[in-house]
Amino acid sequence: MIPWTGRWTVWAAAFWTLLYVASKVHFALAERLGVTGGPHVPPQTYLEYGPGEVAWAQWANAASGLFVVAVVLASLVPLRRPLARRAMAALLWLCTAMSGAGAIGMTGGALLTDRGGALFGGFCAVWAVLLCLAALSFHRRRPAALSPASKHAR
Repeated sequence: MIPWTGRWTVWAAAFWTLLYVASKVHFALAERLGVTGGPHVPPQTYLEYGPGEVAWAQWANAASGLFVVAVVLASLVPLRRPLARRAMAALLWLCTAMSGAGAIGMTGGALLTDRGGALFGGFCAVWAVLLCLAALSFHRRRPAALSPASKHAR
């Protein structure tokens, strides 16, 4: 059984990630680079992209966000196999590290330069904390014991 605090952190992390996905979908539909609350994207950056590539890049970012949502929600599934548990833990910590890197990069860039992005840096910091709590919740849960019937099936 998953304690309610573990479930809450997983659902909060999934919801927070969906806010990122929504921002990326919005930018993809508008064929704009960047993210809500992110740094200013200079117009010359668009010259590096061909027709429709800006939207595709943003759709790819939205898809990566949906992958994070899937990983976080999949952590609620009781995994018994050690390899599956290690893989899930690695994915959760990788997602946590990526959002933490975003928090440091965006906030640091906003504080040390005039490019902006502090709002998205704060968003990434909250995201990293929620993903970290979801990962810790996964670690605290013990794998479900194998039933006698499944032990004999091996």
